[in-house]
Amino acid sequence: MKRCFKLLFLLACGGCATMPRLDSPEPEAEIRRFYVDEVGDSSCSVVLIRDGRSSFAGDPRTIYRIGSLTKLFVAEAVERLAAKGAMDLDAPVTRHSRYALAPEYGSITLRELMEHRSGLPKDFLNPWNPLAWHVALMSGLVGSHIYAGFDSRADFEQAANRSRTLSFLSERRPQYSNVGFALLVTAVEDATGRGIDDILRAEVTGPMGLADTAFDLSEEQQKRLAPPCAGKLPWLVRRGKKVPAHRLGPALVGMGGLHSTAADCAKFLSLCDVMKPGRLRARRLDSGRWIDYRFGMIYGGESFLCRDRATGDILVILRNVTSWPAAEDLELAGRLFDRPPSSRRIPSR
Repeated sequence: MKRCFKLLFLLACGGCATMPRLDSPEPEAEIRRFYVDEVGDSSCSVVLIRDGRSSFAGDPRTIYRIGSLTKLFVAEAVERLAAKGAMDLDAPVTRHSRYALAPEYGSITLRELMEHRSGLPKDFLNPWNPLAWHVALMSGLVGSHIYAGFDSRADFEQAANRSRTLSFLSERRPQYSNVGFALLVTAVEDATGRGIDDILRAEVTGPMGLADTAFDLSEEQQKRLAPPCAGKLPWLVRRGKKVPAHRLGPALVGMGGLHSTAADCAKFLSLCDVMKPGRLRARRLDSGRWIDYRFGMIYGGESFLCRDRATGDILVILRNVTSWPAAEDLELAGRLFDRPPSSRRIPSR
């Protein structure tokens, strides 16, 4: 009982840290002090892109698990493959996928999966069934991740054909879907006979010169990987405590298993247009500014990308904690974007 009261208290107070004063002459130091000293992250990297110029706070070569920012890199690779004729994005997913999918999937195209218009649920977990969330709770207790129950191809196929999953297809309401994007990636792998890591390397990271963006890291890169730690989530592990660096299985790796750096993210965003259907969501900040954004959360890592609609400025934050929702990232975005142009830049490197 005492543990439950402590959990409720931590959840209630999770976003109450004081934001850095961004009128400081040393914004880089202020941002690091906020995330590391006040919020409790042991490592973070921030990049602000304005007028084609990238400014960094934290080490731009430190490698992080970037969670759902993976989808931006993978979607670019898929589009490039489609442009070469490797697959038809407007064909039914059943044409390319080797899964034994229910007939309902015959009306869903690869493009709809990529743009989150398939109607598939966000996850296989049922938010209205407390028993389904024992998986999420156990992830905090035993150091697992919430997708461990269906990250093999056989498990994914079974979950995709459950009656609850199929009921979403009858409504076809557009919604952000990890399930749908994972199905997209496996269908692309089936269509090309290549793994998503090979596809990403050939279509995106190689041509763009992204040295540290990969699903699997080399021995040297492992030394620069920020150790994954507990943040606001998982709830039952003390904040800052190191957690296992779980790799997503073959069915799910393409929707959230990528590693990258602030330097690579800056280069990728300078070369690619992520403002495409289904890539980012829209939100109005407390400051009143509208942004297009994407959160990424994985066990032991959190990422955040947003674009100021008024100025085109782009902010990317990579952290070595599991933190969802990241209210402090949204607050930092509002304050950085509200600064006068002359003081908006973090010292460049």
